[in-house]
Amino acid sequence: MPTKHPELTPDQIEELGRELDELRNRVRADLGDRDVEYIKRVIKAQRGLEVAGRGLLFAGFLPPAWLGGVMALSLSKILDNMEIGHNVMHGQYDW
Repeated sequence: MPTKHPELTPDQIEELGRELDELRNRVRADLGDRDVEYIKRVIKAQRGLEVAGRGLLFAGFLPPAWLGGVMALSLSKILDNMEIGHNVMHGQYDW
């Protein structure tokens, strides 16, 4: 069954554009020191997890150390890709 898409008039499209521009301006105006501190904390945590994970893998002949190392490196990579890289790629932290 084909999906019906609503047809917008040129005026509705312009109004939507104005609303989206207003939303963007509000969000950009709200960015500040709190956001800078947040991303710096996340970067510090990500790097700490990476160093700790690699250190634990160095002692990987012990199964708990190996497991802890894998978990720390996994979380580090998740933070790097999803929280840091994704947001920075979209210009959220363009200071």
